[in-house]
Amino acid sequence: MKEEYTCPCREVDPINFLENEEVDWLIKNRKKFKFQQEDYLKLYNCIHCNDCGTSEQRFILKQKFLKDGNKIEGLNHTIEKLKKYGTPFQYNKSRIKHIEGVSEESNTLLYLGCFTIVKTPRYGESIIKYLLQNNVKFCILEEEICCGYPILCTGELDTYNHLVERNLELFKSKGFEEIITVCPSCYMVFKKHYSNSNIKVKYFTEYFKLPKSKKSGNLIIQHACPLKNGEIPNIADDIEDLYKTIGYNVLNSVPRNCCGGGVGHQLRTEISEAIALKRMEDFKLKLPNENNNYITTYCPDAYWILKVFGRRAKIDFKLINMCDLLK
Repeated sequence: MKEEYTCPCREVDPINFLENEEVDWLIKNRKKFKFQQEDYLKLYNCIHCNDCGTSEQRFILKQKFLKDGNKIEGLNHTIEKLKKYGTPFQYNKSRIKHIEGVSEESNTLLYLGCFTIVKTPRYGESIIKYLLQNNVKFCILEEEICCGYPILCTGELDTYNHLVERNLELFKSKGFEEIITVCPSCYMVFKKHYSNSNIKVKYFTEYFKLPKSKKSGNLIIQHACPLKNGEIPNIADDIEDLYKTIGYNVLNSVPRNCCGGGVGHQLRTEISEAIALKRMEDFKLKLPNENNNYITTYCPDAYWILKVFGRRAKIDFKLINMCDLLK
């Protein structure tokens, strides 16, 4: 738990924001009270960027909210979709194009994640091509089962455990020894909650290499909160240093704040959208060369936020896949 932190939820919805001290008190005393339906606004204010360091505790409070008999609109429908289709998206047909070179069988799985294959296919295709160009051998599942993070964030633990069991059985049957993820949430879940499987989990940025030629241009990097605020603490500095080394002018004046994506656009969408619009204001910079200004990210949810809300806010930075900037 951090004493000082930057929380976008507190910024856009201060009335319903639970400070860390309040979260700590609720956790310690949770057997002494029951949550009421009106507590939904406070408990689901959080989008789990984990800048506060209390994301796990907030999960526990959400679980208690449901155990106390309260409801979330649309939750039962989401549970049905996950059990029937293995994804929170009812129409789970992958929009990622077939790319030559992907192995039919491998002990390394490139796990794309629900959001990538449905919402941000170009983001996924760019990563696939980059890994292949760097001689990384992997296979891709025809149909993935959700890692479970979206339902975990609601507090519905039974369905989450059901998805974990299905995935573990699948991974074991395929003989996977390593999983490369392209989504921070998937990486976080596999590292923390699939640890007994003895499968090594990597994030795709571990495969980044220095390109042969120098690059140029102004660059904003939207960082992945679950990684920089928890699972891979040095990732933001390491990635910025890499892009600086190859010639990009990484704009350090832009704060490393959450974009509002991830679980944000699954529950209280008004919180997510308010954060996203506020975040776009950080990117409204006037620079001399408007044709050489780029914005990128290593998170599929952030990529979608930048695409949708960047266009809405008319920011002057071209959204480009992170791997394409290394070619």
